[in-house]
Amino acid sequence: MKSSQRTQRGFTLIELVVVIVLLGILASFALPKFSDLTRESRITVLNGIAGSMRATIGIVRSKAFVNGVSIAGSNPGNQAAYIVTTEAGTFEVDWRNLCPESRAELGDATTMAEQIGLTASPDLNIITSNQYTRIGYDIQGSGAPTASGCYVTYNSFGDPNCTVDVITTDC
Repeated sequence: MKSSQRTQRGFTLIELVVVIVLLGILASFALPKFSDLTRESRITVLNGIAGSMRATIGIVRSKAFVNGVSIAGSNPGNQAAYIVTTEAGTFEVDWRNLCPESRAELGDATTMAEQIGLTASPDLNIITSNQYTRIGYDIQGSGAPTASGCYVTYNSFGDPNCTVDVITTDC
């Protein structure tokens, strides 16, 4: 009887190099897909924030109309008549359009970010003034909103209506 010998054979260096090159090629196609998912997820979050802002605006404006608050042609000076209470709190509305002010001085003195239940985090920035609320990942400048960045901007003093815009240039 002849015993059979088993020969062990491993991968050659060339086979290993070919496998590594193939994995590199596959990764070069997959990586842009994953980075695009980050952009898409940021845009989706911003659209969700914009939707929350629009819903809040609708609720507050409706409540103002129901309470008999009306749009004024010029600043009435005394803003006490422009306070609206909803289940979420007491808000000051702008006399031009009855939209909740971005940062109110009266009522609960809430900001739009607080009205929709958002706080800043390491990834999500919030910049608020009396007129503008900007929430997002890459907010350009500190004054009026720009067309660059990755954020939602709310303009509470818009005339005739307040505006919510999603800026996705740099997402």
